[in-house]
Amino acid sequence: MADELPLFVDPDTLYNISNYEDVQIVAVDSESDFVAGHIDGAHRIDLGLLVAEQGPLHGLLPEPQVVADVCSSVGLRNDATIVAYDRVGDVRAARFLYTLDAMGHDRIALLDGGLSAWVHAGYELVDGESNPEPSHFSVARRDEAIADHNWIKSHLDNDNFAVLDVRSADEYAGRDVRSARGGHVPGAANLDWQQLKNADGRLKSQVEIDALLAERGIKPDQQIVTYCQSHMRSSYAYLALKARGYNQVRGYPGAWSDWGNREDTPVETGDTPARG
Repeated sequence: MADELPLFVDPDTLYNISNYEDVQIVAVDSESDFVAGHIDGAHRIDLGLLVAEQGPLHGLLPEPQVVADVCSSVGLRNDATIVAYDRVGDVRAARFLYTLDAMGHDRIALLDGGLSAWVHAGYELVDGESNPEPSHFSVARRDEAIADHNWIKSHLDNDNFAVLDVRSADEYAGRDVRSARGGHVPGAANLDWQQLKNADGRLKSQVEIDALLAERGIKPDQQIVTYCQSHMRSSYAYLALKARGYNQVRGYPGAWSDWGNREDTPVETGDTPARG
């Protein structure tokens, strides 16, 4: 059954279940790219409708009713496992799935490697538009999937808490400044999100990810927050950690565009210190 799918799905598995009644495939794609080629039967989501902005803050979660309305407009159902993909390295599909998870729909999966993996596996695309029947998709915000600056500040001194910054090393260190202040959340470990992938764009194994996180002092039993600049790249990390058994993970919508633009949040600069 589709509700037994892993969080990261390979192309062969998706092809074999693509006609299941309880599976809905979603392309997180532009209209023009979708029309030019998509997986047969896919619904199309415009991610811009599901990402809120507030001044210099980007990547915020919209109000729950907005999510419900957008998902309903493209025919998504609460009784379905929603498998998402994109053509830009999985970050857009990951952000869409994070939003669903944060809004209470946890029957989700990511096509591992995205559309390029599907094509590379030899499966065809179809062209044309999607004209689904509207549905009645309901949501319920799930706070345990969400961190904000106040929640993070209140946990910084907790030994059972870790912050994973998945931006580039230069962003982390404060050399590449994309907000009012550069740097990172105090005590955060840095792991560029692309290091979670193999050379083919697919998610690394449990052993490899465990090793990467252990090198940075992060343990499976900790509460972990993932963040980047606007919680796009870190949405992929959020899913990757959950897929590999890290169950106490929260995403940080707004991410560094929030933390780095505030005056009441502490900031560190410099490279990741060596761990003894």
